[in-house]
Amino acid sequence: MTITELLAAIDPLQTIAVILGISGAALVAGKKAASRLSGFSCWIIANLIWFFEGVYSSNYYLAAMFGFYWITAVAGFWNSLKLKEKIERKSHSASVPLPFKSHDQ
Repeated sequence: MTITELLAAIDPLQTIAVILGISGAALVAGKKAASRLSGFSCWIIANLIWFFEGVYSSNYYLAAMFGFYWITAVAGFWNSLKLKEKIERKSHSASVPLPFKSHDQ
């Protein structure tokens, strides 16, 4: 197979979906909430691409699987967002100094 044939065989949309899927896996494994949010965002986009690829190619098993993955990625994004907000509220309340109480009162 020549380079030209190889490049012609590469589907740009599937390539993007693969890159996003792999990136999402690496980001979700991170310790920070922002990293996980980015990872779930990658998965949301990649899973939609794969879902529509499955529908377009009449591969309904693929569409069903990635439709379910999309739902779980949205749930993961939502849960990570709530966790991030909770952590930010907790760290903000911990960093706010207590009101000063004078001895005159």
